[in-house]
Amino acid sequence: MEKDTRDVIEIKNINKKFGLMESFKTLRTNLMYTENLQVISVTSTVPDEGKTVVAFQLANSFAQMDKKVLLIDCDLRRSSLNDYLVISRKSIGLTEGLTKQSRQYIKPTNIDNLFVILAGKRPPNPSELLSSPSFEKLIEQLKESFDYIIIDTPPTTVAMDAVIVGRVCDGTLMVIRNEFIKKKLLKRAKQELERNGVRIVGAVLNRVKKNQIEYSGYGYEKYY
Repeated sequence: MEKDTRDVIEIKNINKKFGLMESFKTLRTNLMYTENLQVISVTSTVPDEGKTVVAFQLANSFAQMDKKVLLIDCDLRRSSLNDYLVISRKSIGLTEGLTKQSRQYIKPTNIDNLFVILAGKRPPNPSELLSSPSFEKLIEQLKESFDYIIIDTPPTTVAMDAVIVGRVCDGTLMVIRNEFIKKKLLKRAKQELERNGVRIVGAVLNRVKKNQIEYSGYGYEKYY
């Protein structure tokens, strides 16, 4: 496992709106005071709820505190990190790392303290790859090198990947797009995660209107 310092991933078009940044500072603070929470996965119920943006903004927020942060794209079926963050070019990533095709899959970025592992090439068997002992071993190794690890996973209705990844994480955040998803489907997704041993530590309410919350864009709720 080596970090390739010659291959910097440039992240562009970072949203720095005050309300957005303050919302993620609040989320960050709540998570910091949650017990035993170093590795955090981020998922949603269905596609297009904004989970990838939340994963990045949370990782970026921790990095602003001089914490060494790793953002991992575990959405091996439909990787969105390149598109949302306008990463300048594709690169090797998690697939190549887990299949031993490369050891240089941890990439530094142009943001201080923030590193990424991109998804890499789409494998024929994402669930099997993520459920392999190699993935759990990798996460344990990475915990020794980073203060926080944020993992973007597929939506729960797409595949079991979010469950598989969530089991090896310390906690999972659910991203909920406001006025977009039926409560029954959301409740079913939450129950499915918990039934399989995933610890849900909170939910991020995305695309909240200005008159609905103090900071427009994102809200936070902790599950008990």
